[in-house]
Amino acid sequence: MTMSSLPIHRYPRPSKDNKFDSDTFGDDFEWFDPWKDTNSNTPGSLRWINQPKQQSVEEKVAPALQSPIYGDKYRVKLDISDFDPETIQTKLEGRLLIIEAKKKHHQSNSENVIERILYDLPEPVYEHADAEHLVSYVTLSNMLIVEIPLHNHEHKQRYLQSTSTNTNDKSDLLPYGQHRDQSFDYHHFHTSAFTPKVLDAEGQKKKLQMSLPMKNYHPEQIKVSVKNNDLIIQGKHISPGDRSLEKSYFYKSITLPPGTQIDHLQSYLTHDGHLQIEAPFTEYLPKN
Repeated sequence: MTMSSLPIHRYPRPSKDNKFDSDTFGDDFEWFDPWKDTNSNTPGSLRWINQPKQQSVEEKVAPALQSPIYGDKYRVKLDISDFDPETIQTKLEGRLLIIEAKKKHHQSNSENVIERILYDLPEPVYEHADAEHLVSYVTLSNMLIVEIPLHNHEHKQRYLQSTSTNTNDKSDLLPYGQHRDQSFDYHHFHTSAFTPKVLDAEGQKKKLQMSLPMKNYHPEQIKVSVKNNDLIIQGKHISPGDRSLEKSYFYKSITLPPGTQIDHLQSYLTHDGHLQIEAPFTEYLPKN
């Protein structure tokens, strides 16, 4: 089977004790997750347009399926150097992402002109878009980032079926070992779109194998990243606009189970368009 090996990018998640580096944040926003990493240490150079909303009590019933922590989102990136960041507004209306802003003054007698940018979202995005949790912000390098979480109904259905019908049947999780970390949701991981499997490897060892359909992407359009225990897959499309370069991102993430040897993680794109990810796996052993 012909496969293209893909590099692994690694981003350290900032701890509560570490401040963001405001000098690099604007150019290195890739590792920043607005829903998970937002706290009192958020750099002052980041200007919020739409801030993340707090989860309601009802949304906390199934923590693994909280919106927008499904692990799926769609990102749009725009250069807004010619616009006044304080006037930017972003919203979703149907399948349109609407961005409004005033142009900066280039001449003393120029008038404030509000420009409206309409971004037509792909069908799979607008059908599953969670408009209530849209997030947008401007980085230090004058890039507007709009991130739209996506409802993953298939994952939710698989997860709920797993937790309801298999309450007493843990056979699907046996490959992860006799002992499992109680703080990790193995059902959420096992039923995810990554279709994980624990397989036998050489020398009586085991490996974790995951697969994700990426049929319409070329190797150079896929980015595989690891941030602590989170596996992040991004697919990037670039299209030139009238005044700037528009970049839209496919994004999926999943937290890897304890025992995954992340330092040895490898990824490949197969000839039939599947992203295959592998890592050595050791069973979780409870601490005495």
